[in-house]
Amino acid sequence: MDVKRYFEIFELSPDASVDELNQAYKDLVNIWHPDRFAHNPRLKGKAEKKLKEVNQAYEALKPLMSSESGIEKNEKTRSHGQAPAAAGVEKGTSSAHHQAGAKNQTEAVIEASTVGVLRLWSYLSTRLRRLVAEQVKAFKEGAKIEPREAKQGQSRGVGRGKGKGRGGG
Repeated sequence: MDVKRYFEIFELSPDASVDELNQAYKDLVNIWHPDRFAHNPRLKGKAEKKLKEVNQAYEALKPLMSSESGIEKNEKTRSHGQAPAAAGVEKGTSSAHHQAGAKNQTEAVIEASTVGVLRLWSYLSTRLRRLVAEQVKAFKEGAKIEPREAKQGQSRGVGRGKGKGRGGG
């Protein structure tokens, strides 16, 4: 089957949104579900065949429509940079383009924040690795390991009771 046939199955135009596709799919599944025809084997067989066709069409259209480029990319390729055909000027086109623009902005924000998180993770893991390496090196050399705060001014009570061990006096 071709994409045009898939749209015919759902009774949708090529500029329909993903939400419209999902709703049409749910409607057709409710209509053609074989369990509705359990009392009649002949109708149940027809419903199974029809539902298989609906599922095949849905599986083919969903990735096309959910991808930002999907059908619009195909239209641009066909028109070679010319203005969209009259069918593209229909009612739903502006909302579809608006949703695609919002999706692009959302994806850009998510990508930017992911990059930021990864950079922060890289920085922190590098710092932690260096700190652990310093502590291991100091331990191997037999130096007394003190927290960094103790080196800066011993303001948190670090260093009390030198030489007395854990139990105090």
